[in-house]
Amino acid sequence: MLRRSSDLFMSGHRTRLPDRNGDPLESVSNLFDVAILIGLGFMIVALSSFGLKELMSSEDLTVVKAPGTSEMEVIMRKNGKIERFKASGATAEGQGVAIGTVYRLESGEVVWVPK
Repeated sequence: MLRRSSDLFMSGHRTRLPDRNGDPLESVSNLFDVAILIGLGFMIVALSSFGLKELMSSEDLTVVKAPGTSEMEVIMRKNGKIERFKASGATAEGQGVAIGTVYRLESGEVVWVPK
């Protein structure tokens, strides 16, 4: 009597062992999680090295981009709400009261001293 090879696996002599390897793509999801954490770490280090730690905090913040140019933009975060203001090039006239003095230091830094 001839037996087929498939009968050998189904016969009573041999028992099939359960598959203990699991899903081969299971480790890919773990690698994705690790990649996200590494990317987040690089972003935090980059923000810290540029002196932008304040962007990660919840306190109020004002950032001026390209000051003194036609592309100037003021970005404010107040109470969690972000507002952007762009320079329009328009001038204003009117009466007012001086509220302080502005100085440019030798380093190029601009300082405003309130009265």
